[in-house]
Amino acid sequence: MQESIFTLVSKKIVATVIAIGSMFYSTISGVVAEFDDIHLRARGDQLVLSTRLLNCFSEDLDRIFSSGREIRIHYLVQVFGAPGEEPYHEMTFYHAVKYSLVDRIYEVFRSADGERFEGLTLEEAREMLSQIDEVTVVLASQLSFGVEYSVKVQAHMGKTQIPGSEDELNLMFYWNSLKPTATSDPFTKDTFRQ
Repeated sequence: MQESIFTLVSKKIVATVIAIGSMFYSTISGVVAEFDDIHLRARGDQLVLSTRLLNCFSEDLDRIFSSGREIRIHYLVQVFGAPGEEPYHEMTFYHAVKYSLVDRIYEVFRSADGERFEGLTLEEAREMLSQIDEVTVVLASQLSFGVEYSVKVQAHMGKTQIPGSEDELNLMFYWNSLKPTATSDPFTKDTFRQ
């Protein structure tokens, strides 16, 4: 099926705006994304994590989201048993947004739980992208008594090919090339006792 003239023109305009903004990136202040407080709670034998990214969107990113390409925010969650040691356990997942140029609605997919949210406005899509809702971090059976643990969460965006542009765009420019990171308060296996 051939794309409509509207879709082709829309893609070219979005690509041009993004390309011009990217050329002058060094003179534009990006946002400094950060995490809200990390909340951990026991759910049966699971320790689940909830938090959200703050200050992570800008008008430039909104235009990129409206390009029709799938854009992903990648999350890394690590469990540490002692400061300075290698992670005891880690997991990765992503939240992806895609805009329909025809229907003019957003769709968000969250890989950690396989949930897909359709028919969203930009505000709703931003909310779904930035929230981590009760993602299982570790099982109690994987932890040892007498050890103090902490959870670290980090986010990043990769590069994307924008329609109408030949070069890949590094989306981390829009976060000042800084990966937002947060660490939980310490906890022990006793956290799971109810």
